[in-house]
Amino acid sequence: MKKTLVFFTFLIAVMCMASFVKVSPGGKYFQHDGEVLIPIGFNDAITWPSLISLSYGNVSAAEEYFEKLSSYGVNTLRIMLEYAQDRSGVSLLEKPLGVYNDSVIKMWDEIVRLAEKYDIYLIVIPWDPFWMYENWDVNPYNEANGGPIKTLSQFLTDPQVRQWQKERFRFMVERYGSSERILAWEMNNEIELWYGHIFYKADYTIGNEAREWLGEMSAFIRELEMELYGDNHLLTVSTARPGLTGTLAGKLYRFDYIDFFTTHFYFDTVKNPSDPLAIARDVSANINYHNYLFGDSLPFMDSESGPIDRWPQPAGFDAECYRAFSWSHLASGGTGTGLRWPYTSPHMMPDRLLEVLSSISRFVASGGIDWLNFKGVNLDMEISLLSEGKTVHTCSGNDYENLRELIGWAMSTSKIGMATLELKGLEQGKYRMEIWHISEESNSRPVEFFDFEFPLRTNIGLDIDHSSFAYKIYKVE
Repeated sequence: MKKTLVFFTFLIAVMCMASFVKVSPGGKYFQHDGEVLIPIGFNDAITWPSLISLSYGNVSAAEEYFEKLSSYGVNTLRIMLEYAQDRSGVSLLEKPLGVYNDSVIKMWDEIVRLAEKYDIYLIVIPWDPFWMYENWDVNPYNEANGGPIKTLSQFLTDPQVRQWQKERFRFMVERYGSSERILAWEMNNEIELWYGHIFYKADYTIGNEAREWLGEMSAFIRELEMELYGDNHLLTVSTARPGLTGTLAGKLYRFDYIDFFTTHFYFDTVKNPSDPLAIARDVSANINYHNYLFGDSLPFMDSESGPIDRWPQPAGFDAECYRAFSWSHLASGGTGTGLRWPYTSPHMMPDRLLEVLSSISRFVASGGIDWLNFKGVNLDMEISLLSEGKTVHTCSGNDYENLRELIGWAMSTSKIGMATLELKGLEQGKYRMEIWHISEESNSRPVEFFDFEFPLRTNIGLDIDHSSFAYKIYKVE
């Protein structure tokens, strides 16, 4: 009888174990409970107009917001646990250290609840280093305010700070770690900048300090989560540089302490935009570079971008730039759409930008592609689009070998018109091509289906009545 009771107790415990987001089998995206999760979303913050209602108890306004996001197909938000812009510290999680802000906690209780209700996944960052640096004189980590360090340059290295950091991670994990809508803990934001480059540290020093810190913190989080939930959330970190090279790449592009990597795509073409085609070229080139480094076997995505140097942009032009960014990010082999920082007035994602995400959400959800096993290898050197005008084209496939699924996207300075898609490398067989017209006026649904056999047909003639289109090609027999 006693053995039976022990067995059933164990069985109940196993059944109650959490099921957290994992990297998909193809290595490109994520999965949860056997369903693919391709991040479609952006950055949000507890002090921005979208969520500020929670600070004064207006939960219904926040619920309407989450419901709206869900209706647009948004499935991912990246949010900092605190926001350090207000010099009063009203939006900090702790002030002083060890004294937790009930107002911020209540806001996060509702954010997690609404994320679970509306099936939106969260990438959570424990600190807001930009405003920590800008407002260092009033920050609780500052020695002048009773904290342990004199300068933010010591944030990754000081033993006392690390203990305070672990307590914050403990709070996050214990209070919110049971949620299956936590996509990942982003352990630190722009880790090479705010504790290193801003203080003129050498790359070798920055790399060593960041890597040692990531090792210690990731071990702490994983051990705590396994003890509490029997599973681990994904861990990641971001850099301010769009792409690392040399010493920093050697130190940080390793995956023993983290599960995937994100960078911030603040190219000059994105920061102060003038040409959507130039944005698309920079985005696809950066994704191609990282997929090469990571062997097309790990998720890689932009987690912060936008017109930081000149905003707000004119509404129509901003939407055009965002379409170029988001579609090229997905089609070239990136993990989802990238996560824009709004850079709008008011500072929240307007309908014109949410429509861009909505069209991509419909593209992903419409079938034809085995997203779970899709590796997203870039095929820009293998698959070509020939057209008369100035056109940018990017595409990716399920794999270099046994190529049987493709996604692609193209944009021109005007109506594309007559064009030819040149194919090679596909498995022999029958295929279907879906053509999606992408524009502000279109509802971004497949408008044409074209069946063909490869290799009997290697050139596909197209007549595109828009300046942008996306496509899927997949084997049907």
